[in-house]
Amino acid sequence: MVEWNEAIIQQYGGPGPRYTSYPTAPNFHDAISEDEIARSIEAGNTERRPLSLYVHVPFCDTVCYYCACNRIITANKARGAAYLDDLEREI
Repeated sequence: MVEWNEAIIQQYGGPGPRYTSYPTAPNFHDAISEDEIARSIEAGNTERRPLSLYVHVPFCDTVCYYCACNRIITANKARGAAYLDDLEREI
């Protein structure tokens, strides 16, 4: 039998942010100035830390009903490869 922890359900049982944005959308605000952003970018570049990027390749072989991303359902894996080739050229 499954035991439910009501405290955890109350703590985490609401809507959450989309998983593809960081910081998540509820944390967006205008309190940070453009100068602060520029200083943060410069500091990050100076520290030479590893960079993590999320790239959404919008070609899926099945529908994921939890996903809110734009996508094209196709069994043709070559479409994704061509998309990445184009993306690399643009970058």
